[in-house]
Amino acid sequence: MQMLDAYRRQALKLAEVTFLNEDEGFVARIPGFRGLIATGQTKKEALKELETALADWIDLALKRGLGLPSVKPPAREFVSAP
Repeated sequence: MQMLDAYRRQALKLAEVTFLNEDEGFVARIPGFRGLIATGQTKKEALKELETALADWIDLALKRGLGLPSVKPPAREFVSAP
């Protein structure tokens, strides 16, 4: 279970939150987690909803034998100056 907790924490670090508008608030998602989306009136609320949705998303993916996406951040490309 500790591995799944660590996986969830790492996945949440990749979360992207976008402000929609005053009426709709914020939307949060994690790239690579197809169909996982959460909303809230504040950024904090959207992230809290995403955390709950992520736990359910992971449980369902494992029950269906779908595997889990990588949660490693994309590698940064460094360019050296001439």
